[in-house]
Amino acid sequence: MTRLFVVRHGQTDWNLANRLQGSSDIPLNDTGRAQASVAAPGLLAQLEGMPTVVASTLSRARETAQILFEGWDVQIHEDARIAERSYGVWEGMEADLRQVNHPEDYDRWKAGLEPRIEGYETHAALTARSVAAADEWTARVEASGGGDLVFVSHGSTGRMLLMSLLGLPSTGRALGNLENACWSRLVPTASGAWSLDRHNVGADPVRG
Repeated sequence: MTRLFVVRHGQTDWNLANRLQGSSDIPLNDTGRAQASVAAPGLLAQLEGMPTVVASTLSRARETAQILFEGWDVQIHEDARIAERSYGVWEGMEADLRQVNHPEDYDRWKAGLEPRIEGYETHAALTARSVAAADEWTARVEASGGGDLVFVSHGSTGRMLLMSLLGLPSTGRALGNLENACWSRLVPTASGAWSLDRHNVGADPVRG
């Protein structure tokens, strides 16, 4: 039985400043590294056997995976399909500026709808690539004998992937956000669908 763990990376300076990162390659800060270290024992205790670990190609996710699995003899694979979505012209912009410069789009985004801004990657595009990655990696794990699959990804990508695999609507807020260095777990059902049995699990918070 293949279980899928979806983990969000630790904190970055842009997270702390409430600036959208998206596809920008922003590294972990010291708090983010500490969050991953604190979260590691709880996550690792949940795993059965040697997992297959796949990280986003962005450095904040890769480093989170490296910290989580420090001392484990596992290869950390990389897959660009679970990298964060592009936020286009919003990347690097703080929340108050997004609201001032694009008030209607900001309101749509806060409501779980899609802003109409240049360079924004749609729910459909993000879901298609992340679900394709989940399907492919799950098949690879099962072909090699099964086991746990761990994706180390991002807030928006992780949430959209979870909602899609659970059959939830992509708009609105049917599922809460993943916090930094927290994880959710999906388990397969007898019908072949996925069931969410843990969400947004983390250790005691490490604040910046």
